Amino acid sequence: MQVKISPSKVGGKVRVPASKSMAHRALICASLAKDESLISGLSRSKDIEATIACMQALGAAINQKEEGVWSVKGCDPRTLDHNVSLHANESGSTLRFIIPIAALGHQMNTFSGQGRLMERPMKVYQDVFDQEGLLFEQKDGKILVQGPLTANTFQVSGNVSSQFISGLLMALPLLKENSVIKISPPYQSKSYVDLTLKALNEAGIRIKEEENTYFVFGNQAYNAKHYRVEKDYSQAAFFAVLAALNNPLSLIGMDLSSRQGDKAILEHIQCLGAEVIEKEDEISINPNKRHGQTIDLANCPDLGPILCVMAAFVPGETKIIHAARLRMKESDRIAAMEEELRKWGVNISSDEDSITIYGKERYQCDHEVVMEGHNDHRIVMACTVFGLCADSNCRILGAEAIEKSYPDFFKDIKEIGGKVEIV
Repeated sequence: MQVKISPSKVGGKVRVPASKSMAHRALICASLAKDESLISGLSRSKDIEATIACMQALGAAINQKEEGVWSVKGCDPRTLDHNVSLHANESGSTLRFIIPIAALGHQMNTFSGQGRLMERPMKVYQDVFDQEGLLFEQKDGKILVQGPLTANTFQVSGNVSSQFISGLLMALPLLKENSVIKISPPYQSKSYVDLTLKALNEAGIRIKEEENTYFVFGNQAYNAKHYRVEKDYSQAAFFAVLAALNNPLSLIGMDLSSRQGDKAILEHIQCLGAEVIEKEDEISINPNKRHGQTIDLANCPDLGPILCVMAAFVPGETKIIHAARLRMKESDRIAAMEEELRKWGVNISSDEDSITIYGKERYQCDHEVVMEGHNDHRIVMACTVFGLCADSNCRILGAEAIEKSYPDFFKDIKEIGGKVEIV
């Protein structure tokens, strides 16, 4: 799918989808409870569908009751008497969350995926399974896993991906004995683990946290409940930057007390110079004079692509640090943003762990700029925001990548006045 973008002045109100991070966690917690749970406010996307399919493969009954409301009847992976195939599509959260859950039982579990998913780092689990003397084999685009996991003390690197920590935190409470997870510093993306702890607490699971160490009590059970999935600050970030660079917008239905790490976008656009007004469940953003800054991605790596766009329109130097994990996402997001922004003449460079951008207020070309989506939803959405704020037309190839997390993105852009044409 190709999308043509024309410079546009936007305005109005936006209601972004439900948090993908919280939806994954709610689905898994509900799928591990004995009785029926309800999940409301759930937004469908390919990543969420992958988690639904994998938990169904492990025995959960998950059905849509009405628009945005799902019924979940839980399963017990420890009792499976047959081998299981689980397809995670391109969802890193699905894969890394569910591997240790599937390994609670004796069955052979075969995980598969698409795109770059099966190339993403898995050494943390390799080490865990080696320590336990269990099968963990990654080859030919698949991962073979066989349990059962047993209670232990697990040493986990804190600078690879928080998803490994979250996966263990969700699985270990179902073991008979207590376990301990020790995080080796530096501990990055802790905000995502905090989201896991929040979901676990709501499901009745007790975890004690103490100085980068988690004490997981064994022999616990998940409680069925009614989950209401809050709105997604990761998706709101694209509109927040669009408002800061373009014209006032309001984000509605937001949880102002959210623990989502990507809520940091509000701080970043304020440092940029934008005005942010929070009232009840609404966040209003107004553009203002811009100035450069240093942006730390340690706890919010998914903001990387849109923050590159923001920095491009800020006169002077902006440096984005602790960005290394962007290279192992759906695409190498650093290389992708460098390639696409240079087509507009943006002065951007990088090393392994940082990005430096010397921005300016306007970008104009004497031809239609053709940008590539790199099979990455966040690259497509970031490029769209750039195109709306630039002074020339552009075209984005591979725009269907938005289906991974935000299928209605272009529809919502049009509703606030963005000139977007799907061709």
